[in-house]
Amino acid sequence: MELVYPLVLFVGLPVVLILFLIRFKKKDTYRKGNKVANADFVESNPYYKKLMVQYKIFGSVAVLSLLLSTWASLAMVSRPVEIETVTEEIRNRDIFICMDISGSVDETNLELMDHLKTVVSELDGERFGITIFNAKSVLLIPLTTDYQYIMEMLDELEESFKESLVLTKYSEGEPLSAKEYDILLNFDYEKYYFKYGGTLSEEGSSYIGDGLATCLYNFSDLEENPDRARVIIMTTDNELLGNPLLSIEEAADLCAKHDVKVFGVAPDHIANEEQFKTAILSTGGGYYRTSEDKAYEKLVNDIKATDASVIEKTETIVYDQPEVLFIVLISLLGVYFVFSRKVKL
Repeated sequence: MELVYPLVLFVGLPVVLILFLIRFKKKDTYRKGNKVANADFVESNPYYKKLMVQYKIFGSVAVLSLLLSTWASLAMVSRPVEIETVTEEIRNRDIFICMDISGSVDETNLELMDHLKTVVSELDGERFGITIFNAKSVLLIPLTTDYQYIMEMLDELEESFKESLVLTKYSEGEPLSAKEYDILLNFDYEKYYFKYGGTLSEEGSSYIGDGLATCLYNFSDLEENPDRARVIIMTTDNELLGNPLLSIEEAADLCAKHDVKVFGVAPDHIANEEQFKTAILSTGGGYYRTSEDKAYEKLVNDIKATDASVIEKTETIVYDQPEVLFIVLISLLGVYFVFSRKVKL
């Protein structure tokens, strides 16, 4: 046990002792009594002697308990603590979701939601973030360990994908399930436009290379901490409309240069599949078609299998321990009040 403020005890005890000596020093033997003559008979009486012994014992106990309770009070003010130094290993990995939110990828994104929630629920100290892109890229959630907030944002994205998918199916004349028809009847435009906020442009759509590169540079301390393990999960159909700044190959080269593994998830109608697949695999990540057997389970397992850098974190934990002193103080005060009443100190 250690004291956070030992000076309180070192200064307080001498001061209390000095005050105590001043208070109980007998300057006048008869200051509060009357002089009595011929008291020899009373003083020799056995009963009187017995009372005097009790008085001295009770008085000494009362005074001693008062002194000790003062010491206990000062000790509590000095804040007794137990200090423990703990060293633990922390898995040091960042995971970013990079989603193409164009309508043609809604079904893929929607299927991925539950699996992403599983990944997040199993995280422990790892940071997680989300970017969405179409013609422009938006940082939806910067890297964070606030998993509850991530879950809430994934729920909002899921609702937005549902609204968008139902509207697409309806506009193309595809049959709707009972749940989808119910969504259509209660269509929520606010939910529908959630995924489109800040991502649209008149110049084109689905700028895959730009979306991946933007996601890459949303990793904090990318240059300062190159040893940290980093992963990007990217969903897209690779259907480019417009003139992006970077191609998917150039963006993948940037990821590989910074040792960021990209795991691509694509629907069956993916455009230029070999181009996209080759670029993604060049980062050391993986490529998955949604029609493959247990594609999402493979994705999750492969991400878990990626090497996570491990750092040692040393933390000093301070435990306050006033309990014993508090019990001692209460007990001593109880003793003092009982015996002081008997001797009327």
